[in-house]
Amino acid sequence: MVLEIILIVVGFILLIKGADLLVRAATSIAKRFNLSEMLIGLTIVAIGTSLPEIFITITSSFDGHSDLIIGNSIGSCVCNFLLVIGLTSLIRPVKLEKRIENVHLPISIFAMILILFLGNTEKLGEVGVISKWQGVILLLCTVIYILYTIYEEKKIKDKELDDEILKEVEEMEIKSKSVGIIILYTILGLLGLKYGADFVVDNAVLIAQSLGWSESFIGTTIVALGTALPEIVTGIISARRGETDLLLGNITGSNIVNLCLLIGLGASISPLFFDAQFNRSLLILIAVTIVLQLIGIFSKNSKVNRPTGAILIFLYVLYIWSMI
Repeated sequence: MVLEIILIVVGFILLIKGADLLVRAATSIAKRFNLSEMLIGLTIVAIGTSLPEIFITITSSFDGHSDLIIGNSIGSCVCNFLLVIGLTSLIRPVKLEKRIENVHLPISIFAMILILFLGNTEKLGEVGVISKWQGVILLLCTVIYILYTIYEEKKIKDKELDDEILKEVEEMEIKSKSVGIIILYTILGLLGLKYGADFVVDNAVLIAQSLGWSESFIGTTIVALGTALPEIVTGIISARRGETDLLLGNITGSNIVNLCLLIGLGASISPLFFDAQFNRSLLILIAVTIVLQLIGIFSKNSKVNRPTGAILIFLYVLYIWSMI
């Protein structure tokens, strides 16, 4: 089992580095076509952060591990809202913007309810099934949300928000690289994502089989925590810099895309079996999202403070314990 754990860690490293190289190649191409840094940040960089999850979804779908797909999608969302925000707020309070509170958190709840509905609409025996046509619906929802987000960002007049997005892109040192470097980054990035996903999925399944754990448990815990590592690191770095204003918005957008894109992509390739325990996880996720909204409404200065962050981390530990 030690070898499997090592290979999973190697897989996560390959996924993260592969996504980074592919994003750098794509942004360099975008700069060659004179696309603005703002547009690059809202599209290529945003989608790039979900590449590890996307490749795990594709690999799991072709290998028939639907529990890993849905478990990873829901588990990542729970991890983002509880662990990432909790850890970040211990360092510095996380601001809850009214725009996120009034628009994006309700959209997030809608996405969760939609998954809950689709997962319990069609049945194969006693197990729910998300069919291919339902997967296409989720993919369309993803496209609509991304287009809305781009439209919304272009309409926002807050200069600080524009500066923050530009800073994120500029820190990548975006510049037009040579064609040879772009090709090399693309090849290495794709190889890292492909083999990283293979390592994570194959060895996660082996561990689940050897310990008698379900794939849904592995997906919502180990795989979800691993794919959330970039968000955890980003949150901590943002807190140390005192730049937590956009954290909840980024996490909420990532959660919406993860739910609709990952499950939609997996189902469109091959129908996904919806285990009954996913209902409980989704209900927990909906409750957590509502709590975050209430914090924004009733807390002073609409911030997640340190005591609340500690509670969120404690709730995440309870969630993992309940899964066990």
